[in-house]
Amino acid sequence: MLALLGFYAASVTMAWRPGLWLFAVPAGLPFLNFAPWTGWLVFDEFDLLLLAVLAAGYFRLARQPTVEPFRWRRKLSFSTVAVVVLASAGLLAMLRGVQDAGGWRWGWFQGYADPLNSWRIFKSLLWASLCMPLLQHDLHRSSAQTCKRLAVGMLAGLVCVTLVVLWERGAFPGWFNFTAKYRTTALFWEMHVGGAAIDAYLALSTPFVVWALRTARRPWQWAWGAVLALLVAYAGLTTFSRGVYLSMLAPLFLLGLLLWAQKAGLDPRLLVRALWQRRRPVGWRSKAAWALSLALVAEVVGVLNGGSFMVDRLADTERDFGSRVEHWQRGLDLLQDPGDLLLGKGLGRLPANYARSSPLGEWSGHVAWQPAGLQSPAHLQLFGADTDSELDGLYAITQRVQLLPGQRYQAALQVRVQRPVDVYLQLCERHLLYPARCQDGYVQLVPSTKVWQQLSVPLRGRNFTGGPWYAPRFGVLAVSIWGAGEHVDFQSIQLRTSGGKELLANTDFADGPARWFPVARSYYLPWHIDNLYLELLIERGLLGLLLTLAVLGAALWSLVFGRARQQPLAPYLAASLSGVALVGLVSSVLDVPRVAFLLFFFAFFALRLGRQPATTSA
Repeated sequence: MLALLGFYAASVTMAWRPGLWLFAVPAGLPFLNFAPWTGWLVFDEFDLLLLAVLAAGYFRLARQPTVEPFRWRRKLSFSTVAVVVLASAGLLAMLRGVQDAGGWRWGWFQGYADPLNSWRIFKSLLWASLCMPLLQHDLHRSSAQTCKRLAVGMLAGLVCVTLVVLWERGAFPGWFNFTAKYRTTALFWEMHVGGAAIDAYLALSTPFVVWALRTARRPWQWAWGAVLALLVAYAGLTTFSRGVYLSMLAPLFLLGLLLWAQKAGLDPRLLVRALWQRRRPVGWRSKAAWALSLALVAEVVGVLNGGSFMVDRLADTERDFGSRVEHWQRGLDLLQDPGDLLLGKGLGRLPANYARSSPLGEWSGHVAWQPAGLQSPAHLQLFGADTDSELDGLYAITQRVQLLPGQRYQAALQVRVQRPVDVYLQLCERHLLYPARCQDGYVQLVPSTKVWQQLSVPLRGRNFTGGPWYAPRFGVLAVSIWGAGEHVDFQSIQLRTSGGKELLANTDFADGPARWFPVARSYYLPWHIDNLYLELLIERGLLGLLLTLAVLGAALWSLVFGRARQQPLAPYLAASLSGVALVGLVSSVLDVPRVAFLLFFFAFFALRLGRQPATTSA
């Protein structure tokens, strides 16, 4: 009901303020996903925002008088052709993915091995393509306002991410604890199976911090931008991802070159001459920029010297790269015939095919919901790894709970097993991947003459503190099993306080897996190929890879050498696309729909921007 009300409210607001969507979409992107509370994997609240934007936008376009009658023979722009061709190739890849998954089946709570995972990957390209008529209309009205709204929206999203990072670090490892093996995830719940969602987002958004600094007109405005720059650097550093460091830093050099060229009115091919001829800036902005640079350097040195986690990761680079190359080779082995090489395995099919074909890449677990029938009530099946006992306990179903101070907790289970298997329950102060203080329960199950066994499992451990007042911790119940090749049927899972208060929702799974969110721990191999370009090749084939690279290349060419380079926002978009291209060398990107949408949207934005007359810098 709340989601429906939010959709209606957003639709009315976007229809009333048509240009607001350019701010609202990037601003809402980092937090509009409540998967840990809803249990949704295929759909999320960001989809509802985009649907509201599209409904309101197309409604307004339909109501406008037609100035020029439509003609089928009218010449189409390159940007329009590029969007249509790339979207068509994506649709073909989605259909191949659905076919590979056994055909179309509907389900709100499907997972990574199900047909709708193909839709989950395709929707980012679809949403970005459908936004293009709205973008074209807004650019035609005022390209300067359109660019400014997008940039301000990106800054609002960055503020959200950095504030969540501050809370996350403060609540769990501590702001200055750089030794604990804790990598920041913010609100990118897609990282429940690992991946680089926050890495790619920071690569795409960091250049807009420079936009905030350069467009500041007063010292206090610049100071706010400087604070945001420090927070973004902190967020990037605490991911402890070597790829994100390069993808955040290197594009800033490109951004600097393009800004110098744009200010001097030079062709980018003359940048070398511009570097030699550039005069030293004077005034408060120059001094403040030097101070910020020193602060950023000090921040980097502080993180590297303040703990051993990053130093250890840098030292392991060579060994990790060797393992990654083996991982890539196993992914390429999935392309077994010319059809796979040309068209790919299908969108969203990499995880399932990798887990099925590689003995070293099996799932650590998965879940399946069985509806009520004549022989059995509705229940949830939790599976462990198929063969590898070293993966025991590394996959769990979780639910968010409210922890109460001074309480002890007890779980009640109704279960069914066919062979002996162990169930492990863990109630922890936890954000996503890393548990802090926990209370645990462990039970050994054996087949019983009763179809369903009723068990009571007291949880033991230290009392919860709730975290510091400025960064409260939240509670998560995780249920996992130990036993390769085994599974447990759960008819109900309940969690009560010592006073008898029930803390869980959908305890009997009558609503399917709603409210229950699967989470992997430590082992994420089958879910990601850890390379954007191999991700494109394996799921979309050579056709999808070449088309995507052509669109991204055309966008970068337009921003750096083409007509779009004269637009004030062009250098920042070029740096963003370059950043995600770099992080894509060591990370998957398109398996995170929110981030993939931003990538495609920026590329299409750049192509449309090249058709607009140049505007002066804000």
